[in-house]
Amino acid sequence: MTTPSPASRLLATLALLIFLGFLAVAVPVALMRSTGEARAALDLADETSFQRRTRTFGVAYTDAIEAIRTAIPRDGAYLLFNGDDKEEGGPLWVRFDLAPRRAIFLGRLSDAGSAPRVKRRAPRAARWVVIAYGPYRAPVLMERHELLERLPQVETPEELAKRKARKKRPGDA
Repeated sequence: MTTPSPASRLLATLALLIFLGFLAVAVPVALMRSTGEARAALDLADETSFQRRTRTFGVAYTDAIEAIRTAIPRDGAYLLFNGDDKEEGGPLWVRFDLAPRRAIFLGRLSDAGSAPRVKRRAPRAARWVVIAYGPYRAPVLMERHELLERLPQVETPEELAKRKARKKRPGDA
């Protein structure tokens, strides 16, 4: 076994000193930061779901969710539409916040089509409609008949063609 040269010892000692210097600087910073994070977590530990929702999404969103939770019974169902043309997760958060109420997601409101089309797609048990929007925007609650009154009352030619195509079976003349 050969003994290390003085140059190797010097390099090893230098590497050890650099590593110890890194630890001397990094450990106190990491401890201060994690202590601050732990304090913040403890401060928020006794928050209610209402307070958490308000802190995260704002007062308007939270007030709207609470009003909807009051209007729709816990065992009730509602139609859920995405009021935005972008997929930003609004319907997912609303559905989560309204659980255990059953959401029947019907896609984008802009793609809903005519009132007859929505009537065919939506179960009658769903009396309420919730329109969810992007981050931090309050959802809108309305009764089913209100939404149907706002939609076009006549099916478009495209809707009629799609419906007829679905009714045709293979082999029919």
